[in-house]
Amino acid sequence: MELNEIIDFIKKNDITGYQIAQKTGLTEVGVNKILNGTSKNPRKSTLITLAEFLRNYYGLKSNNTELDTLPKEEVLQNKNGNKFKELENGKFIMTVPLVPAKAYATYISECCEGETIDGFNEVNFYVDQYARGNYVAFEIKGDSMDNGGLYDNPEGCITLCRELGKQHWRDGFRDAQYGWIIVHQDTILCKDIIEQDLVNGIIKCHSRNTSPEYPDFEVNLNEVKQIFKIIKRTF
Repeated sequence: MELNEIIDFIKKNDITGYQIAQKTGLTEVGVNKILNGTSKNPRKSTLITLAEFLRNYYGLKSNNTELDTLPKEEVLQNKNGNKFKELENGKFIMTVPLVPAKAYATYISECCEGETIDGFNEVNFYVDQYARGNYVAFEIKGDSMDNGGLYDNPEGCITLCRELGKQHWRDGFRDAQYGWIIVHQDTILCKDIIEQDLVNGIIKCHSRNTSPEYPDFEVNLNEVKQIFKIIKRTF
């Protein structure tokens, strides 16, 4: 199949291999090989992915009938609305709603009582498997969880989070490599949970930034709407 139209469109719109890789699950190296002509005969599945990406994000209208009639790839969706597109290697592109820092208050008031999350942009993550839980991405606000460590969360990073249902809170909170997102009735926190009083429903939250302005503090679970475990991040 001729690639000239796709390549010309990408270059004309200054779309980078990195942008394509972030949205599609294709590798940046592989995309760049196509763009610079090193890969002259990519697989049909790659063409489908590229065509869908350009249609969905840039409104590509092709003069190539075969390109226009490429089949759409099947997208799975769990009961929470998270979407999964399976790749040839058996991995998935997972699409979840993104809660930016500026929209914390909106999320607290409108979207965390079991209602469908509408009105937010979405973000993609490369994951190993289809999952049935409730996944949401949160943008990190502030630097309280950044002390320069490998698993810290600097301001602005995007975290993929899996909700821990309230029925499991009384079972305790295990260590989380990247920490927890705690949707409090007044704010959204990113913290480690270092102590738990499960009888009285109290948790102690800890910041990784060692500055004295970030002391440990307690949170009453009766004031918490949701708790998410951070399982993946992008920067």
